Amino acid sequence: MNPTIAIIGGHGQMGRWFTRFFESQNLTVLAADVDTPRTSQEAAALADVVIIAVPIPKVTEVARAVAPFLKPDAALVDLTSVKQRPMAAMMAAFPGEVVGTHPLFGPGEATIEGRTMVLCPGRGERWFQWLQDLLTQAGARVKITTAAEHDRLMAVVQGLAHFILIAFGTVIRDLGVSLEDLEEFSTPTFATLYNLTRHLLNQDAKLYACIQLQNPANRIALRALEGAVADILYFIQRQDADGLVRLIEELK
Repeated sequence: MNPTIAIIGGHGQMGRWFTRFFESQNLTVLAADVDTPRTSQEAAALADVVIIAVPIPKVTEVARAVAPFLKPDAALVDLTSVKQRPMAAMMAAFPGEVVGTHPLFGPGEATIEGRTMVLCPGRGERWFQWLQDLLTQAGARVKITTAAEHDRLMAVVQGLAHFILIAFGTVIRDLGVSLEDLEEFSTPTFATLYNLTRHLLNQDAKLYACIQLQNPANRIALRALEGAVADILYFIQRQDADGLVRLIEELK
């Protein structure tokens, strides 16, 4: 099959990345965005696979806008880092095939080879299988899971990890410690955390805010974090070295 691909949000970073990827697979790509002559509806009407590559809060609006123009046998696909809400919105808007995807890499990657791509079945099998085969043949590491399981795992991989780094940066700011002093007295552990925090804070703040707000499973992970902090503080406040050692040993 040589389907025509429409990418709604085709001039965003990931939209451009996947435009290049599909073109490298000798497929016709119709990119539509707010600054393109072709509208999203026009691109959707001409395509066999319509990919929504917009910020998470915009998925519902875009799905509703393009769904009436899709061919009955087309597929509606998203490229977001949260799956339950976007996929529910797409399935409500379009009665045909729906596939959820999440590339576990950013637009700085030169190739999809060796990168992980998550696929979540929504409705239908034809285009899901086509996409899985295309990605696998291109060298991607394809992981298949449900939208709920994806969000449960991403609550740890992204939600919890990002939250900890944002909190780490916030505490450094609020303590008023100079960066020069921190660098002079840095340890390997601190340097690793600090560099990860700086890397995150230099990315798109809106994206990281969306990841925190849009994944319903994040609340469970963050409640667990609250409990863990309370447990550690309990031992520290009581100067209970044995208890804290036991806790650390249990984590090994």
